[in-house]
Formats: sequence, structure tokens, C-alpha cells
Amino acid sequence: MDEHFKYGSIGAEVDGFPYSIWRELPTIFADDLPNGFAEFGFLTEEGHDLPIGVSVRRIGVPRVGFNCGTCHVSAYRLNGEEHLVMGAPANALNLQAYITFLTTAATDDRLTADAVIEAAEANGRPPGFLEKMVLRFVVFPRLGEQVAGLKDSLAWLGTRPAHGPGRTDAGNFWRERWGLEPDKDSRVGTVDFPSVWNQRIRLDGWFHWDGNNASLDERNISAALAGGAQEWLLERHSIDRISDWLMDFPPPAFPVPYDEALATEGRVIYEREACDSCHDPGAAKLGQVTSSDILGTDRERTGLFDEIMVRYFRTVGEKYSWQFRNYRVTDGYANMPLDGIWMRAPYLHNGSVPTLADLLAPPNQRPASFFRGCGDFDPVTVGFICSDGFQFDTRLTGNGNSGHVYGTGLPEAEKNALLEYLKSL
Repeated sequence: MDEHFKYGSIGAEVDGFPYSIWRELPTIFADDLPNGFAEFGFLTEEGHDLPIGVSVRRIGVPRVGFNCGTCHVSAYRLNGEEHLVMGAPANALNLQAYITFLTTAATDDRLTADAVIEAAEANGRPPGFLEKMVLRFVVFPRLGEQVAGLKDSLAWLGTRPAHGPGRTDAGNFWRERWGLEPDKDSRVGTVDFPSVWNQRIRLDGWFHWDGNNASLDERNISAALAGGAQEWLLERHSIDRISDWLMDFPPPAFPVPYDEALATEGRVIYEREACDSCHDPGAAKLGQVTSSDILGTDRERTGLFDEIMVRYFRTVGEKYSWQFRNYRVTDGYANMPLDGIWMRAPYLHNGSVPTLADLLAPPNQRPASFFRGCGDFDPVTVGFICSDGFQFDTRLTGNGNSGHVYGTGLPEAEKNALLEYLKSL
């Protein structure tokens, strides 16, 4: 099942880039992609031609698309070794940069049928006569039309802060799909990719960062549709199989030994500060929404999802048995379980706090900017410490790092104990 999670189709290839062109792009644009699609944070495995999170399916011609592994497989580096983690947020993947590259490349003078044929031959996969004819007279003419429409539909991206690695704004993608003209305003709904392991303990709560839907099925389908799937081609069986598999898929264990005695002390502090009342499996508040008035975290995401969006969401799938019926407006963010929290950095719904140690600091002491997009894990502060990459600025709209001040006033010794306990989850 893990292979299907990483490479299988969910029905998102309909508007995908033609595979025969896509796979030659790193050769044609070698100056722009010296490391191939890894430039955008895609992960690769030996023995696979495709990066993790990319599927191929014939829709007229073979096309590439996204799947579950696109946003939910990650890796960390520790002591010079890279370790793949299934179900983790793809914190290094810059989807916006990747999509922008594809739309720009499609109209670049360097991308021609001759260039694709030459690159394919150089890469040891020379196309036959029929393949060349299809490429010249079918694929390329349609590519221009397809990309022109895509560029228009993505105009709203230019009116907002860049997402950067590990984040996306599915809300505004939906608004564009419904003709709500997100390019005419600057409302931001950008959030971090979530982890997807251990789904069973989440079933009694609300899904998405802002807790706007209580249906696991609708959460899964909406994620597939936001990733490019079409209602008529939605791979329900595939999505359901993956959903069942993730029910009890375990979070990763902390990668180095931690101080168990100190962690035990941390659990006492965790309970004393009532962290367990919101975050422990089985807790009454787990999966419930805490108002932004209480949390104090950035409100942009909750401001985006309004009654207009709920009304449109209830039209999704109206021709099918799975029509959406459970979306709602909220005024805050859902209390998530903290399983595998060490691998879910950066923190808060918008990924605005780089480490757990920073999250336990008062907001005015948290980094105002930091680099994200690398997998270099720091087991002391618990987060990814990047020396370069995408510079995340918390002063930009939707990027605020305020709020969630729980534990920030503790003595340093108690913070250290609490941090040690969080490593054990």
C-alpha cells in the first residue's frame, strides 16, 4: 500500500502535463533544474523513474498528476543520513514554485517538439515515428491552450505572499474554481500540509486546520479534488483503500534516544497545564475548535472560509452519492493530537514557528523570519534548522506567529521537561 500511496493515481491527471514532455524538462531546462525536480523539494527513490507524489495516467496521452504522497511524504536528515517518513507533512515541497515553473516552461522558447525529441534520445528513450507525430501535432498544440487557461486561473497567486515549501492555499484554489475571483482581493488561506497517520483517533473530531468538516470521507475527497482530481474521474476505491490503511498507520518514533525520566516529569507538567485536555486521544476537546479569540493565532485562514464557500461546497459532488453536506464556518482552529509532533515542524496552522522550543517562547521572542524547505533536523530544539532556502517572513499577511502562548511562561527547567515529553509522542 505504501507504493500506491507514493505513486498511485487518485484521478488528478486530467489537466496534468503530458508525461512525454514533463520527463524531459530537467534536461531541456538543466540550468534551471540542476537537481531535476528535487529543486522543488520532490523526493526520489532508487528504482523509480517518478518522484514520490507523482502519478502517471493516460488521459488521451499519458499525463502526470499529484497524489496523496505529494503532500504527505517527507524526509529528515540526521548525522548525514536521510530518512523517509510516510504520512508526514512534505515540509520541503514547494508546490507553488513547481506549478509556476511548469506554466512558465510551457511558453518558453526552449521548449519545442524538437527539443523534447532530442532530450529523449539523449536520455536513452528515443521516440518512434508515431510518438513524434503525436508530440508535434497533438500534444504541443494543446499544451499552449491548456497552459494559457491555467495561467489565467492562477493569477490570484500574485496578489498574496508566496506559499513557500510545505504550504498551500486550497481555499483560494476552490474560490477560483467556483468563479469567486480571488484575484480581485488579497484574502489568504495558506496553511501547512498536515500529517495523516493515526487517523482513527481523529474520527470523533473536526477535520482541516479550522475544523470546518466532521466527515473523514469529505475531507479525503476534497483533498483529492484540490490536488487536481475531477469529480467524474475521482478514484474513490483508491482513496478509500488509502484511508483505511491510514486509520492505524503509526507516527514515527523520535529518531534519537531522549531522557525518559525527564519526559516523565514533562508529562506531569503537560497535565498540570491542561495540555492533555485539548490534545490527548479521547479528550473531550480533541478535534474541537478553539476560538481565535482564545488562541490568539493568525486569523487569515478562518476569515477566508465563509458562508459563501460553505454554500458552494454543498454543490460539490451533487451528481454523486458523496455530495458534500458537512462543511461549516468556524472562528478558530481545531485541537489536534500531538502524535509524531516532532516530525510536523514548522508549527501552528500556517507553519510560522520553526521549532517546538520556539513555540514554548513568548510570541515576541519567536523568530520573525527563518528559512524553511530543508530536512536538517535538530533533536534539541525539535524542528528543521535551515541555513538557507525559502525565507519565511512572519510579518506578511497570513504568516503571523502570534498566539498559542500555553507553556510560554514556564521556568526554563520545566520547559525543558515538557519539550522532552513532547519528543516521546
